[in-house]
Amino acid sequence: MSERVWSRTVEQLLRGAGSTDPTPGSGSAAAVAGALGISLVRKAVTITGEADALVDRADALLERAGQAADADVVAFGALIDARGTPEDDDGQRAAREDALATALIAATEAPLDLLEVLVDALAVAVDAEPLVKQELVSDVLAGADLVRGAARAALRAVDLDLGALDDADAGEAAPLRARRDACVAALEQPTSLD
Repeated sequence: MSERVWSRTVEQLLRGAGSTDPTPGSGSAAAVAGALGISLVRKAVTITGEADALVDRADALLERAGQAADADVVAFGALIDARGTPEDDDGQRAAREDALATALIAATEAPLDLLEVLVDALAVAVDAEPLVKQELVSDVLAGADLVRGAARAALRAVDLDLGALDDADAGEAAPLRARRDACVAALEQPTSLD
């Protein structure tokens, strides 16, 4: 997929996600769902007014979610390419293993970056809920629900890729796992939205 995820129509995203093409996949879908959640929270704050800092935070998170979606597409494409490299002799096998390790790290970082965006987005929703007009609280709650669901989807991708890094005995897995664990701990904290 050469164009940005965000430049596609909803119909194109749905058709692409349901096709045999490798992308868009779960990472892009999680980013889109999370961005919709962030947008609902942003809408409630914008209509209510007087919370420009929250609007700015939401805007920054929307930008980061778009970057994460695009990074996921690139990283997954690189992983597929690395898996397709020849391994006919020792030199090719070594080059393939190196390419796979590099691609797998990037494929883990992309949904992990998104997961961090979504943790931050949930914090924006928590901050927004007591500030918005009563008739807009449902937008904040629905937005938070979308963000949580997207976070669970991103976490699944992270866990799958971390498992593969562990299997490959990659030393890079430990700092990535620490980031993952920090996100999970943040998501498990009770909030006023529960």
